[in-house]
Amino acid sequence: MSVTTKVSRQDIRKIIFDRFNDSDVRFSNDEILGYLNEIDRYKTVELDVLDLEDVLLEMEKSGLLRPIAQNFNTRYYRLWGLLENATCRECGLLTFIAQVEDEKLCPHCRAKI
Repeated sequence: MSVTTKVSRQDIRKIIFDRFNDSDVRFSNDEILGYLNEIDRYKTVELDVLDLEDVLLEMEKSGLLRPIAQNFNTRYYRLWGLLENATCRECGLLTFIAQVEDEKLCPHCRAKI
């Protein structure tokens, strides 16, 4: 099973929006994992931080996440810009996008927003 099928990009963005949507707040992949494990559909899946790695690296490349430190598998981040609500014109679903992101793609259908 690939990482993208195990962990939803949208779920990670929602956690960041709800819990860490401040460019001065430091957070880690371990904290995101903890919040994912509280979501019903992930309770029966044995996730670890490596399952989030591809999605978080994608967010780094987009310009959303700023990596600030690393300790073994724990990575610490800050946001380059705040996430805002956006509705995708293609699929019509609500998502969270930052104006600072280079390529704003819907995490549901991958269309440009």
